[in-house]
Amino acid sequence: MCVLVAYATGAGPSGGEAQVGYADAWDARAFTRAEKLRLAVAATDDPSLLRHRPVPGTDMDPLKPPGFAGLDWPGVDEMFRFRFNGIVTYRDGFAYAPTSDALASRIQRWLKLPLEQARAEFGDSDANSAGPALAVTYDAASIEKVSYRPFDVRFLYNRPQYVDRMRPPLQAAWGLQNCALFTLKDGTGAGPAAWCHGLKPDQHAFRGSYGGWAFPFRNHNPEGSSHHLQPALIAGLASVYGLPVTALDVFDAILALLSAKSYTTRFAFDLEDDFPHVPFPADHAIFTDAAAIGARVRALQGLDAAPDPAFRSARLAGRASGPALDVPAPRQAFVGDGTAGTVALLADRSLYLERVPERVWRFAVSGYPVLHRWLRARNGEALTGPGGVALQRAALDLAWRIEELLGLYDAADTVLIRALAAPLTRADLGLHEAEPAVVVEDQDGPA
Repeated sequence: MCVLVAYATGAGPSGGEAQVGYADAWDARAFTRAEKLRLAVAATDDPSLLRHRPVPGTDMDPLKPPGFAGLDWPGVDEMFRFRFNGIVTYRDGFAYAPTSDALASRIQRWLKLPLEQARAEFGDSDANSAGPALAVTYDAASIEKVSYRPFDVRFLYNRPQYVDRMRPPLQAAWGLQNCALFTLKDGTGAGPAAWCHGLKPDQHAFRGSYGGWAFPFRNHNPEGSSHHLQPALIAGLASVYGLPVTALDVFDAILALLSAKSYTTRFAFDLEDDFPHVPFPADHAIFTDAAAIGARVRALQGLDAAPDPAFRSARLAGRASGPALDVPAPRQAFVGDGTAGTVALLADRSLYLERVPERVWRFAVSGYPVLHRWLRARNGEALTGPGGVALQRAALDLAWRIEELLGLYDAADTVLIRALAAPLTRADLGLHEAEPAVVVEDQDGPA
């Protein structure tokens, strides 16, 4: 909701522009309905509780001030030379599966179906229809791991007849190994402001909806540098610190600062319509701390390292009464005491995760509940045999991984507070002269 108050004093020059100010409830750290109502009542008696920012522009242009106005920090889009949209299928339930075996069975069975039944299962779109896909023989090598959602790796039948937007530039740039910072240009929401994916990402790999942008780190072009970060950024940091700075440390420091627990609430207003901006610290010791935290965040999010034993609170308990995973809706799935609780893996709670910290259960990326959505996506998978054992271990691993990640977000917040005391500007970093980024997307923009 937006409330507009307009008035004329008669004291302004004839034909002059109106002065426009904008106050946002998020700026006053009021996010919930109750907080906003309390703010409205309090501001009636004390208008200074609302911070009115001046809005530039002429005629009918002014709506709200730009994000990060007055904070001369570089945005994520300024620090990387390439950014890409992620993969889009428009038939995720068909082209993706949690396991390679399930996907292989589905595609091979589907290729034998009559046309009308095949079309109904496939889901025709403007870019792809069942007929051309049926004409292409099955290729096991086309099944590929993809970063589908935070911590959720799925298998994709990565063929142009099945995937509407393959994003060839992204797939070509990815190479055999890469990692990418994934973030949004607007509407970031609560939680981390960025995620690190270690596999080619789906379009909605940040929060499951409304797209996003992938900023790959490694550059596999032998004629270029080994990374996609702006060279001016690395040179600028090295100059300020008087010490060498590696590209990977810069990537990790960015990831840590944007993952800090309070980043998205501190800058909620600014993130409504802009990429996250990074307050690089002027102190090299703070930068080093950020890089160390970011390296561990990258390893956990990219599934390159196991969770530390100190964060393995959750345990598997009970004996399954049924053969397949059957996680209920959120309110029925979790029972807790405010500190920890149990997560049902079967609707009758005969098999469950116990000692799950409540904040692990509630961990969300811009509204996307990571643990519950991962579990529910695998409902129907067998709980018996080697596959069932692997599934239960993966569920435990995810709970442990989130627990450690939340601890890292707490540590990153301490670093962010220290960095905000003396952040570097674009001029300090030499980014005013940086080469423009190459933006690669389909002609009609992000899906």
